[in-house]
Amino acid sequence: MANPSQLVRTLSEATGVALATVVDIDRRLVKANLRSKGGRGLHAARVTALDASRLLTAILGSAQANLAASAVARYAATQVDPARSSEKLFSASGLGDLVDLPAQHSFVDGLANLISSATNGALARVIRKNKKITPLFFEIFAFTQATYGRIRLAGLPNGMTVNIEYLPAPELKSWHQEKEERGSAKISEHAGDLEQSRRVTERTILALAKLLAEER
Repeated sequence: MANPSQLVRTLSEATGVALATVVDIDRRLVKANLRSKGGRGLHAARVTALDASRLLTAILGSAQANLAASAVARYAATQVDPARSSEKLFSASGLGDLVDLPAQHSFVDGLANLISSATNGALARVIRKNKKITPLFFEIFAFTQATYGRIRLAGLPNGMTVNIEYLPAPELKSWHQEKEERGSAKISEHAGDLEQSRRVTERTILALAKLLAEER
């Protein structure tokens, strides 16, 4: 399996975020016990799909490196918003390892399972089989202040498109009410007024999958 330096480099290259910034984000996740740790040499840490999910979530969900750990905590506390998600959630994908996710999983868990499936699971098999037939499209989207994420999959073999949206569990009802009133995502009252949304595609997910698969 891949080591932390390989994960950091892969995400820097895939997202275009400066290597020094991703290194800083990773260091802060280690400090918060949000990334696998180990010693040196043969005992060096080996990262998992969950580690990759947390680091990517931190890149998407924090405007500054010092907010990386809190961004991961925010998105780990989300749940699926059934009002804005595909009716059958990941079941429509036909991908067994994604279908097995519980209905109320978090954005971080959903992203980790997507990476794992693309590494050596059902999605990896679909990619190998249909690489020259149907191009896959993934969209992973998150806000840096408001806690709102989306995982969207298109180009699946059955022709289905899967769209899963995530919000903080206690705020699902109030978020919809406030959005109708304000026309925008719910933002913490302690945050500044500048909001950013960040998005990556299958390019980043497949780069992570390739790294984790090659290092097995």
